[in-house]
Amino acid sequence: MDFLVIDDDKTFRDATCYLIENEGHFAQPAASGEAALANLKENEFDTVLLDVLLGAENGLDLLPQILRNQPNLPVIVFTAQGTVNTAVEAMRRGALDFLEKPFTREQFHRVVAQVQRFNQMSQSIERLEREVKESKAQNPELLLDFASPRMDVMPTSA
Repeated sequence: MDFLVIDDDKTFRDATCYLIENEGHFAQPAASGEAALANLKENEFDTVLLDVLLGAENGLDLLPQILRNQPNLPVIVFTAQGTVNTAVEAMRRGALDFLEKPFTREQFHRVVAQVQRFNQMSQSIERLEREVKESKAQNPELLLDFASPRMDVMPTSA
């Protein structure tokens, strides 16, 4: 899997990228929201790890911008100042999950498994939508229900 890691803290960003790469994945670091959005325009990622506090920026404000451009991209929000309210707000804005810093290898594995399930479901939904569109295009009569009884039209009174 390919990860974009957005964190202004170089030490944690580098450690997170190291963990990801050590687990056999690819990690692209980004130190700011601007760098992250530029990376997302130029590259394809399977998921984003987004810090809440990005210096003067707020990661929760960046989250809708990311999802507006790529609505099906799973975003995992993480922070050292985790509260229930922050987690709820992250999920409300579209995050797939929330992690507290520092997170463990096991927590990372749980997130990878969740992202993989999310991606599999998204692919299944897209495949089913394509099949339904193709089926309707090939059999337009399926759009009309010929089996139902004829509707009686009530005469209008003038």
